[in-house]
Amino acid sequence: MGKRVLQLQYFIVIIVAWVLAIGFALPILITFTNSFMTGFEIQNRYMRDVLPTNYFYTLDVFPQIHFVRMTVIPTLLTFRQYLNLFMDARYMNSLWNSMLITAPSVLGQIVVCVPAAFVFEFSKWRHKEKLFFVYIVVMLMPLPVVLVPQFVMAGFLGISESVLGVILPAVFAPFGVFLLRQFIKALPVEIIEAAKMDSAGYFRILFSIIVPLMKPAIAALALLVFVDYWNVVDQALVFITDPARLPLSVYLGQIAGNFEIIFAASLFYMLPALLVFLHGQEYLVSGLKMSGLR
Repeated sequence: MGKRVLQLQYFIVIIVAWVLAIGFALPILITFTNSFMTGFEIQNRYMRDVLPTNYFYTLDVFPQIHFVRMTVIPTLLTFRQYLNLFMDARYMNSLWNSMLITAPSVLGQIVVCVPAAFVFEFSKWRHKEKLFFVYIVVMLMPLPVVLVPQFVMAGFLGISESVLGVILPAVFAPFGVFLLRQFIKALPVEIIEAAKMDSAGYFRILFSIIVPLMKPAIAALALLVFVDYWNVVDQALVFITDPARLPLSVYLGQIAGNFEIIFAASLFYMLPALLVFLHGQEYLVSGLKMSGLR
């Protein structure tokens, strides 16, 4: 009887997992297939008519109500969306701006957070835990609260109207230090002690022992930072005043009514994050698991 109950529970879990997987994958599938749809069909299927304020009292307006009719298979397949997208100079410029923001943010945070986490763990400074507590408090604050001091500091440094106002706070974000320090805590202490007995200095221990062992955590951090700043919106709207320097995440909101490219643009916007997660999901799981985060 117990074995049958376990089999039933396993079957239910599998069914629920499949339903959730299909639910999460359906928007991606619809975006992909609808990218081969004509602009006229997109407008006909997804554009709602604007009803008058007194429609409750006007019976003849009810036939004008237009409901969204999503579909997986378009009526007419065409590549015109992709042709129009690649000919859109503003889209390509926004794509380049997103890469200019994301790549330095990822690389900079890794360069800063690896030695910072090492110092927080092995430094003998007596106030390090108090400073680390401040890191945690800042990390737990909502983004609108953190944006205010960031904007003030950016104005003091003279970078309040440039991409540096987005990149520098990303480089010195506290989450990376917290994640990597938790990973270092899980490492065997005997490795460090053996290295010290062999007269290895802190730099040798960091780059020859700690960094190779931290590769899963570094990869997980890189994935999380990439997705976070590939989708950056609030910081870009606050710090970047030049429309020509806005990233793709902001540009997509501005072309929501452009039915000739919207689905193709959305698909190309999703692809980098999807490919990064598919390629690095093992590193992400192992890095977060060994860091003690659940």
